[in-house]
Amino acid sequence: MLALALGASLAAACGTTGPAERTGEFRWGYSTRATTLDPHRGAQFDLIFLHPVFDTLIKIDPEGGFVPGLATEWKLADDGLTFELTLREGVRFQDGATLDAAAVKASLEHGKRPKSTVAGDLEVVREIETVGDRRVRLHLSGPGGHLLGVLAGEAGMIISPRSVNDPGLGKRPVGAGPYKVTSYTMRQVTYEKWDGYWDPDSVTMPRIKMITMTDDSTRLRALLSRQLDAAYLRPSHTARLRSAGITLLSKPRSLIYTAVVNTGRPGLKDPRVRTALSQAIDRASLDKNLQNDGCTPTVQPFIRSYSPHVPGLDARPDAVHDPARARELLAAAGHGPGNPLAITITSPNITQYQILAEALQAQFEKVGVRAELRVVDTAQSTPTLRTGKFDLMVTPIDVGRPDASTFVADYYLPGGAVNPGKFAVPDGRPLLDQARRELDAERQRKPLRELFRKAYEAGPPVIPICAPDNVIGVRPDVEGIVVPPTGTYEFRGVRVGA
Repeated sequence: MLALALGASLAAACGTTGPAERTGEFRWGYSTRATTLDPHRGAQFDLIFLHPVFDTLIKIDPEGGFVPGLATEWKLADDGLTFELTLREGVRFQDGATLDAAAVKASLEHGKRPKSTVAGDLEVVREIETVGDRRVRLHLSGPGGHLLGVLAGEAGMIISPRSVNDPGLGKRPVGAGPYKVTSYTMRQVTYEKWDGYWDPDSVTMPRIKMITMTDDSTRLRALLSRQLDAAYLRPSHTARLRSAGITLLSKPRSLIYTAVVNTGRPGLKDPRVRTALSQAIDRASLDKNLQNDGCTPTVQPFIRSYSPHVPGLDARPDAVHDPARARELLAAAGHGPGNPLAITITSPNITQYQILAEALQAQFEKVGVRAELRVVDTAQSTPTLRTGKFDLMVTPIDVGRPDASTFVADYYLPGGAVNPGKFAVPDGRPLLDQARRELDAERQRKPLRELFRKAYEAGPPVIPICAPDNVIGVRPDVEGIVVPPTGTYEFRGVRVGA
């Protein structure tokens, strides 16, 4: 009876009663839900729900390189203050409107509005000029090397000019991508292939269904019982997946698990306190006991395989796990046994992050920090971060998206979208501008490394914990899913066998 009940509940969650009753459909299980389908209003992980509908001006290939999308060419001026794009010919939106320079200008201007979640990414764009029908020239107030990544993300998702001001855009999105939305609820988004797409040979499945299951074990069971074709899972699931004959796609990406600190809160303004919290975390133990050795411990945002990684930083005496030194730093900041630091740890209501928050609570307690736990709905995670209504928040951050410099601007500089305490890296702005004068990631390396070193020494407002392997469980009859080093998955090339 239990097996029958479980199968029925999973079938209801997935909107299907089994693989025999469907054709031409790919079903994906994910840990978060789509808060909106408006690319200029979304949360951090809405991107995966947006890609089927919206093509971007610039695309990211499977190796993390930038390739043509809706724009076929681009050029950053030698002084870094003008960025010009040439648009692809013959592209239409799903409502029949033509993609031209005017449409791109309207969409980018929409993204620059104050309430837009991509306004900070586009802040450097002071004027958008159309040059004929197929060229757009961006005049910049500062170096624009980061615009490659920005225009490969939500800011570069071009909205139809007929819908760009539609107040219902979040539920009725219209882009120039390969799929239209046919159904949108808080638990599931369903897409149907659009026949007018400019690159039809790249689209393989007639329908895609993205299903939200915040509980990790529920997604795993749904995959094993064939209610899903593929699912985002955790490193701790790898042994179970392999034993069940599930294909495992796993490799590093630029996402890290972090504890974001509100440096404006009492007790957390002192850099010694933030360093103490970092040194109180036993990252190796968390990796072994919670992540099945699938989450690379790190005290810095980028692990070794990414160019902004600072060699030697993780081994410094002020960076390694050291509860005794953490207690000394807390005491020096006035938080000894008679006046313990009291904080609230917030986490989204996703299993992985709640468990991590509980583990941090226990480790902080060992150095004399009293921490209470608070859980918020996953849809409130981004608003909570941006409004500063937290002390310390456990959350994943894709530090490479749109690019490393936008992560710096959002979290490490005054005015950043996720910097309620107005933390400032010493010499942060000049170093950021130096990095953004270049399009080439290798040339950005030196100033970014210096910036991340200084951020750690100033008591980091973002305390990295570990970088999880990107684990995707895929049924044996599914192929064509690509795990990128940055950004998120696109499913236009996925195939599901009979």
